[in-house]
Amino acid sequence: MALPHARPSAPLRIPIRMPFRFSRNRRYQLVVPLALALLVTACEKAAISWVDAEAVATNLPSPLVYPPFIATDSTLEASSPYADFLLTQDLWREAGGTNLLEPTVAAMPEAKDSVENHATLPSVQTARAPLTSLGNGHAPADSTRCARSIRIVSAGARGHVAVWWSRGAGGRVRLAAAWRDSVLSVPAASAAAGAAGGPADASAGAWRGPIMVDSLDQGPGDAQAADRGAYGCARPAPSVAVDTKYGYVHVAYALTGPEGPGVFYAHQMDPRSQFEPPIAIIYGERIGDARVAVNGDVVAVVYEDPNSGLGRRKIGLAVSRTSGHLFEDRLTASGGISNARDPHLIVRGRAVVVGWSETAVGSDPIFRLRRARVER
Repeated sequence: MALPHARPSAPLRIPIRMPFRFSRNRRYQLVVPLALALLVTACEKAAISWVDAEAVATNLPSPLVYPPFIATDSTLEASSPYADFLLTQDLWREAGGTNLLEPTVAAMPEAKDSVENHATLPSVQTARAPLTSLGNGHAPADSTRCARSIRIVSAGARGHVAVWWSRGAGGRVRLAAAWRDSVLSVPAASAAAGAAGGPADASAGAWRGPIMVDSLDQGPGDAQAADRGAYGCARPAPSVAVDTKYGYVHVAYALTGPEGPGVFYAHQMDPRSQFEPPIAIIYGERIGDARVAVNGDVVAVVYEDPNSGLGRRKIGLAVSRTSGHLFEDRLTASGGISNARDPHLIVRGRAVVVGWSETAVGSDPIFRLRRARVER
């Protein structure tokens, strides 16, 4: 198992959360003996294993075809009717991909099991999240939001959480989030602040934020920006999930940080606090789609491998058995000569199912899937 990478501004991510900090422009080099011992112990047994020896071809429709995928235009305004139309198509495509995996995961005996985490994992101290009102519309107000990038999920009795890309200077983007609290779950103190004319319009059902998830995107940088899959807003949307056990918010995304392109993950343990510093799932040459799914203590991230070539793209899978505090394994799901795109993911109990589309010139995409089990 490879040691987990950390973002330049984040503490090294190990189960005991050692508070070491380094330069924002370099990767971490130091691993303390205790941390190394914990990681070696974790490597003695794989966190996840494949049920299928190789990917299975299906006769299921590819989400890339129904409806057909239209590439993202960096200049498209998020508030335009055409942008809303394309966003709706994107959301249907993502929901359709997950639904294709539902019967397979339901049939797995591991779906009835669970992974219990008995480790002590104290949270990283984070600042309070902003309470600025972002309006009470369907989506939080942000005039710089990238078209087709917003994703909104339910957090049950807590309300809803949204994540999106926001335009920055020089072709850069920032990953932001916001909460829309359920009126019934608003603390009395916040309600009183709102009555006093304080910052709690959010307590009346407005969005509050923006809560910054990641602001280290480096922008185009060079003429090969399009090959790396990023130029301003022309990039894959982030993925967000909320687990029902703890209520944590989990976000997976890809960007080009100071240390290079990669797939990253961040989570928020308290809706009134900032996100914890992001960690890197994998670094590579370009960025692509990444999606996250969670069930209890199991968090999985599926992604287009940033180290695979444009015509031979692969799908990777990373898994955490500690609610996203430590990602123990990274596996390749697709075959070595495939051109795999648009990964989807579902987690239930100890069962994980990954699906993706494989494209070939002159033929319709083939939807493939692969099953895995999370080890106790």
